[in-house]
Amino acid sequence: MGILKRVKNLFLAETNGFLDKYEQPINMVDQYIREFEQELAKGQGALANQLFIEKRQAALIAETETTIEKRERQAKLAVKQGDDHIAKLALQDKLLQDKKLSAYREQYATIQEQTKALEEKITQLLVQSEEFNHRRLLLASRVNVASSLKEMNQSVVAFQTENVTKGFARVEEKVLMMEAEVEAMAHFSSPAKRSAPQYLDPSLTADIEKALDELKQQAQEQIEV
Repeated sequence: MGILKRVKNLFLAETNGFLDKYEQPINMVDQYIREFEQELAKGQGALANQLFIEKRQAALIAETETTIEKRERQAKLAVKQGDDHIAKLALQDKLLQDKKLSAYREQYATIQEQTKALEEKITQLLVQSEEFNHRRLLLASRVNVASSLKEMNQSVVAFQTENVTKGFARVEEKVLMMEAEVEAMAHFSSPAKRSAPQYLDPSLTADIEKALDELKQQAQEQIEV
């Protein structure tokens, strides 16, 4: 069970990491652009097929017009030769071709309208594709700036709340240690040097002389006794 749980957790972690990476703004935009480009490719393929149909219809019309002209010449030649039966057959096929030509031209007009509508749609999609790519560049720039500012802000916050405080604490501790070392050195120096100053204060000269005379007087009195 322990191994299965670890495998499950690992799988979930990798899946979540993949989803987090996939859901990054620019990755999401790139996916949307790919989907749009796929639709655009379908539209371009449909337009290519439509243009082929249009050309094939135009060729069919041209072929039918050629057949009609040919049948008309045959009918005229048959009349000229006095062969009414051949003339009638030629005229009959000419009439049938005329009807076909009329239908082909109507179909061709419809196909041209469809082609025009499809071309307009593809043009709109191409314009939209350029707009999407431009917007992607702007978004990429904004994401880059936002990410940089976010990293800077995180660094500043961490520095202010942690590094500076710890730095001051280390400096204060070092100063305290220096002060302690000075105090220790003074503590272990000569007691005479610590207790008695090495110079006479001029402002105390009179008091010092008076105190000295008193000590001398006391000493004299003890000798006389």
